[in-house]
Amino acid sequence: MKNKNFILLNFALLIIFFLQSCGPSQDEYDALKKKNEKLKAELDECRHGAEKLHSQMKIAFEKENFVECKSIYSEMEKRHPESEYFEKVKSIYDKVVEIQEKRAEQARIEAKRKRKEKLKALNKLRKDHDDVSGITWYKNPYFTHYNNTNLTSLYIGDKNNNRWLRLKMSYSGDDWIFFKKAYLSYEGNTKEVPFDDYDDKETDNGSGGVWEWIDVSVSSDLESFLRDFAKSSQAKMRLKGKYTRTRRLTWKERQGILDVLNGYDALEDGIK
Repeated sequence: MKNKNFILLNFALLIIFFLQSCGPSQDEYDALKKKNEKLKAELDECRHGAEKLHSQMKIAFEKENFVECKSIYSEMEKRHPESEYFEKVKSIYDKVVEIQEKRAEQARIEAKRKRKEKLKALNKLRKDHDDVSGITWYKNPYFTHYNNTNLTSLYIGDKNNNRWLRLKMSYSGDDWIFFKKAYLSYEGNTKEVPFDDYDDKETDNGSGGVWEWIDVSVSSDLESFLRDFAKSSQAKMRLKGKYTRTRRLTWKERQGILDVLNGYDALEDGIK
Protein backbone atom coordinates (compact mmCIF):
# COMPACT_ATOMS: atom_id res chain seq x y z
CA MET A 1 0.00 0.00 0.00
CA LYS A 2 2.84 2.40 0.85
CA ASN A 3 4.56 1.66 -2.49
CA LYS A 4 1.33 2.31 -4.38
CA ASN A 5 0.87 5.61 -2.57
CA PHE A 6 4.43 6.58 -3.46
CA ILE A 7 4.01 5.70 -7.13
CA LEU A 8 0.69 7.53 -7.44
CA LEU A 9 2.02 10.61 -5.72
CA ASN A 10 5.14 10.77 -7.86
CA PHE A 11 3.14 10.21 -11.04
CA ALA A 12 0.80 13.03 -10.09
CA LEU A 13 3.77 15.31 -9.45
CA LEU A 14 5.24 14.32 -12.80
CA ILE A 15 2.00 15.30 -14.56
CA ILE A 16 1.92 18.63 -12.75
CA PHE A 17 5.52 19.28 -13.76
CA PHE A 18 4.72 18.40 -17.36
CA LEU A 19 1.71 20.70 -17.39
CA GLN A 20 3.77 23.56 -16.06
CA SER A 21 6.82 23.13 -18.31
CA CYS A 22 5.91 21.66 -21.71
CA GLY A 23 3.03 23.80 -22.92
CA PRO A 24 0.73 21.00 -24.28
CA SER A 25 -2.25 21.53 -26.58
CA GLN A 26 -5.71 22.07 -25.05
CA ASP A 27 -6.76 18.48 -25.73
CA GLU A 28 -3.58 17.14 -24.19
CA TYR A 29 -4.02 19.50 -21.27
CA ASP A 30 -7.61 18.32 -20.66
CA ALA A 31 -6.59 14.67 -20.89
CA LEU A 32 -3.70 15.14 -18.51
CA LYS A 33 -5.87 17.12 -16.12
CA LYS A 34 -8.47 14.32 -16.10
CA LYS A 35 -5.74 11.77 -15.51
CA ASN A 36 -4.34 13.85 -12.66
CA GLU A 37 -7.77 14.12 -11.02
CA LYS A 38 -8.19 10.35 -11.32
CA LEU A 39 -4.80 9.77 -9.72
CA LYS A 40 -5.62 12.17 -6.90
CA ALA A 41 -8.89 10.33 -6.31
CA GLU A 42 -7.04 7.00 -6.19
CA LEU A 43 -4.48 8.46 -3.82
CA ASP A 44 -7.26 9.78 -1.59
CA GLU A 45 -8.86 6.33 -1.62
CA CYS A 46 -5.54 4.79 -0.57
CA ARG A 47 -5.32 7.18 2.35
CA HIS A 48 -8.98 7.38 3.33
CA GLY A 49 -10.55 4.24 1.93
CA ALA A 50 -13.01 2.28 4.06
CA GLU A 51 -10.63 -0.63 4.63
CA LYS A 52 -7.77 1.72 5.46
CA LEU A 53 -9.86 3.68 7.97
CA HIS A 54 -11.03 0.44 9.58
CA SER A 55 -7.42 -0.66 10.01
CA GLN A 56 -6.49 2.72 11.51
CA MET A 57 -9.48 2.49 13.86
CA LYS A 58 -8.36 -0.88 15.24
CA ILE A 59 -4.84 0.39 15.87
CA ALA A 60 -6.08 3.57 17.59
CA PHE A 61 -8.42 1.53 19.80
CA GLU A 62 -5.66 -0.87 20.85
CA LYS A 63 -3.54 2.13 21.86
CA GLU A 64 -6.55 3.68 23.66
CA ASN A 65 -6.20 6.78 21.51
CA PHE A 66 -9.89 7.57 21.82
CA VAL A 67 -9.59 11.06 20.36
CA GLU A 68 -8.21 9.52 17.18
CA CYS A 69 -10.95 6.86 17.22
CA LYS A 70 -13.64 9.53 17.24
CA SER A 71 -11.92 11.41 14.45
CA ILE A 72 -11.69 8.27 12.29
CA TYR A 73 -15.35 7.44 12.95
CA SER A 74 -16.38 10.92 11.84
CA GLU A 75 -14.31 10.53 8.67
CA MET A 76 -15.82 7.10 8.02
CA GLU A 77 -19.37 8.38 8.53
CA LYS A 78 -18.76 11.21 6.08
CA ARG A 79 -16.97 9.19 3.36
CA HIS A 80 -18.21 5.61 3.55
CA PRO A 81 -21.59 5.34 5.37
CA GLU A 82 -22.68 2.51 3.00
CA SER A 83 -19.45 0.53 3.22
CA GLU A 84 -19.30 -2.93 4.76
CA TYR A 85 -16.55 -1.55 7.04
CA PHE A 86 -18.72 1.23 8.43
CA GLU A 87 -20.53 -1.03 10.91
CA LYS A 88 -17.21 -2.47 12.06
CA VAL A 89 -15.84 1.01 12.69
CA LYS A 90 -19.09 2.02 14.40
CA SER A 91 -18.89 -1.03 16.66
CA ILE A 92 -15.45 0.06 17.84
CA TYR A 93 -16.68 3.64 18.23
CA ASP A 94 -19.57 2.42 20.44
CA LYS A 95 -17.06 0.60 22.66
CA VAL A 96 -15.05 3.82 22.96
CA VAL A 97 -18.15 5.75 24.08
CA GLU A 98 -19.04 3.01 26.59
CA ILE A 99 -15.52 2.92 28.07
CA GLN A 100 -15.38 6.71 28.38
CA GLU A 101 -18.79 6.84 30.06
CA LYS A 102 -17.76 4.17 32.58
CA ARG A 103 -14.51 5.97 33.34
CA ALA A 104 -16.30 9.27 33.75
CA GLU A 105 -18.72 7.66 36.21
CA GLN A 106 -15.85 6.07 38.13
CA ALA A 107 -14.13 9.46 38.28
CA ARG A 108 -17.32 11.05 39.66
CA ILE A 109 -17.62 8.34 42.30
CA GLU A 110 -13.96 8.73 43.28
CA ALA A 111 -14.28 12.52 43.45
CA LYS A 112 -17.33 12.16 45.69
CA ARG A 113 -15.46 9.70 47.94
CA LYS A 114 -12.47 12.04 48.24
CA ARG A 115 -14.76 14.97 49.01
CA LYS A 116 -16.33 13.03 51.90
CA GLU A 117 -12.87 11.98 53.13
CA LYS A 118 -11.64 15.58 53.12
CA LEU A 119 -14.73 16.87 54.91
CA LYS A 120 -14.45 14.12 57.53
CA ALA A 121 -10.78 15.02 58.12
CA LEU A 122 -11.61 18.74 58.38
CA ASN A 123 -14.35 18.09 60.93
CA LYS A 124 -11.91 16.07 63.06
CA LEU A 125 -9.39 18.89 63.39
CA ARG A 126 -9.20 21.02 66.52
CA LYS A 127 -10.22 24.55 65.58
CA ASP A 128 -9.04 27.60 67.50
CA HIS A 129 -9.93 31.15 66.44
CA ASP A 130 -7.76 34.05 67.61
CA ASP A 131 -10.04 37.09 67.45
CA VAL A 132 -7.11 39.47 68.02
CA SER A 133 -5.05 38.34 65.02
CA GLY A 134 -8.08 37.19 63.04
CA ILE A 135 -6.41 33.83 62.41
CA THR A 136 -8.14 30.47 62.76
CA TRP A 137 -5.78 27.60 63.53
CA TYR A 138 -6.56 23.99 62.60
CA LYS A 139 -4.53 21.29 64.36
CA ASN A 140 -4.56 17.51 64.52
CA PRO A 141 -6.96 15.86 67.02
CA TYR A 142 -4.59 13.23 68.39
CA PHE A 143 -2.25 15.27 70.60
CA THR A 144 -1.26 18.78 71.59
CA HIS A 145 2.21 19.53 70.33
CA TYR A 146 3.97 21.07 73.32
CA ASN A 147 7.48 22.43 72.92
CA ASN A 148 8.95 20.01 75.49
CA THR A 149 8.06 16.87 73.51
CA ASN A 150 9.63 14.69 70.83
CA LEU A 151 7.10 15.14 68.04
CA THR A 152 6.52 16.25 64.45
CA SER A 153 3.23 17.84 63.48
CA LEU A 154 1.51 19.91 60.82
CA TYR A 155 -1.13 22.61 61.23
CA ILE A 156 -3.11 25.15 59.21
CA GLY A 157 -3.48 28.91 59.49
CA ASP A 158 -6.52 30.57 57.91
CA LYS A 159 -7.18 34.30 57.71
CA ASN A 160 -9.68 35.94 55.36
CA ASN A 161 -9.69 32.79 53.20
CA ASN A 162 -5.89 32.88 52.85
CA ARG A 163 -4.48 29.59 54.09
CA TRP A 164 -1.04 28.26 54.83
CA LEU A 165 0.62 25.20 56.35
CA ARG A 166 3.23 25.14 59.10
CA LEU A 167 5.43 22.28 60.27
CA LYS A 168 6.66 21.87 63.82
CA MET A 169 9.52 19.57 64.86
CA SER A 170 10.65 19.38 68.49
CA TYR A 171 13.23 17.68 70.67
CA SER A 172 13.20 17.12 74.43
CA GLY A 173 15.97 15.49 76.45
CA ASP A 174 18.51 15.76 79.21
CA ASP A 175 21.22 17.34 77.05
CA TRP A 176 21.30 19.87 74.21
CA ILE A 177 21.85 18.61 70.68
CA PHE A 178 22.24 22.14 69.21
CA PHE A 179 20.69 21.04 65.94
CA LYS A 180 21.37 23.10 62.80
CA LYS A 181 19.73 20.77 60.28
CA ALA A 182 16.33 19.07 60.16
CA TYR A 183 15.32 16.16 57.92
CA LEU A 184 12.27 14.04 57.15
CA SER A 185 12.80 10.61 55.59
CA TYR A 186 10.88 7.54 54.48
CA GLU A 187 11.92 4.42 52.57
CA GLY A 188 15.11 5.96 51.21
CA ASN A 189 13.54 9.34 50.38
CA THR A 190 14.96 12.24 52.39
CA LYS A 191 13.91 15.89 52.48
CA GLU A 192 15.77 18.62 54.31
CA VAL A 193 13.49 21.05 56.12
CA PRO A 194 15.11 24.48 55.74
CA PHE A 195 14.88 26.91 58.63
CA ASP A 196 16.43 30.13 59.89
CA ASP A 197 18.43 29.57 63.06
CA TYR A 198 17.28 32.92 64.46
CA ASP A 199 13.69 33.27 63.25
CA ASP A 200 12.43 29.68 63.14
CA LYS A 201 14.28 27.90 65.94
CA GLU A 202 13.70 28.28 69.69
CA THR A 203 15.06 26.68 72.85
CA ASP A 204 14.06 26.44 76.49
CA ASN A 205 14.78 24.39 79.60
CA GLY A 206 13.26 23.52 82.93
CA SER A 207 12.95 20.80 85.58
CA GLY A 208 16.24 19.29 84.52
CA GLY A 209 15.33 19.01 80.85
CA VAL A 210 16.14 20.96 77.67
CA TRP A 211 14.00 21.64 74.60
CA GLU A 212 14.77 22.65 71.04
CA TRP A 213 12.18 23.14 68.32
CA ILE A 214 11.44 24.71 64.96
CA ASP A 215 8.15 26.01 63.56
CA VAL A 216 8.40 26.68 59.82
CA SER A 217 6.28 27.59 56.83
CA VAL A 218 5.64 24.70 54.43
CA SER A 219 6.62 25.18 50.78
CA SER A 220 4.75 23.49 47.93
CA ASP A 221 7.50 20.91 47.39
CA LEU A 222 7.64 20.09 51.11
CA GLU A 223 3.85 19.75 51.13
CA SER A 224 4.05 17.29 48.24
CA PHE A 225 6.74 15.30 50.09
CA LEU A 226 4.64 15.17 53.26
CA ARG A 227 1.70 13.57 51.42
CA ASP A 228 3.75 10.43 50.76
CA PHE A 229 5.91 10.69 53.86
CA ALA A 230 2.94 10.46 56.24
CA LYS A 231 1.62 7.31 54.56
CA SER A 232 4.81 5.35 55.31
CA SER A 233 5.28 3.30 58.46
CA GLN A 234 9.00 4.01 57.99
CA ALA A 235 8.59 7.80 58.34
CA LYS A 236 11.42 9.33 60.40
CA MET A 237 12.59 12.73 61.61
CA ARG A 238 16.21 13.68 62.22
CA LEU A 239 17.63 16.74 63.99
CA LYS A 240 21.34 17.15 63.44
CA GLY A 241 23.89 19.53 64.94
CA LYS A 242 26.60 18.98 67.52
CA TYR A 243 24.67 15.79 68.26
CA THR A 244 22.01 13.93 66.28
CA ARG A 245 18.56 12.78 67.26
CA THR A 246 16.65 10.37 64.96
CA ARG A 247 13.28 8.81 65.70
CA ARG A 248 10.44 7.08 63.86
CA LEU A 249 7.10 8.86 63.83
CA THR A 250 4.17 7.26 65.62
CA TRP A 251 0.89 6.39 63.89
CA LYS A 252 -0.75 9.40 65.57
CA GLU A 253 1.89 11.74 64.17
CA ARG A 254 1.56 10.35 60.65
CA GLN A 255 -2.24 10.23 60.73
CA GLY A 256 -2.32 13.74 62.15
CA ILE A 257 -0.30 14.99 59.16
CA LEU A 258 -2.64 13.22 56.73
CA ASP A 259 -5.74 14.61 58.41
CA VAL A 260 -4.34 18.14 58.35
CA LEU A 261 -3.46 17.81 54.65
CA ASN A 262 -6.95 16.53 53.85
CA GLY A 263 -8.47 19.31 55.94
CA TYR A 264 -6.31 21.83 54.11
CA ASP A 265 -7.52 20.46 50.77
CA ALA A 266 -11.12 20.75 51.98
CA LEU A 267 -10.64 24.39 52.91
CA GLU A 268 -8.92 25.11 49.61
CA ASP A 269 -11.77 23.43 47.71
CA GLY A 270 -14.40 25.34 49.68
CA ILE A 271 -15.73 22.19 51.34
CA LYS A 272 -17.26 23.09 54.70
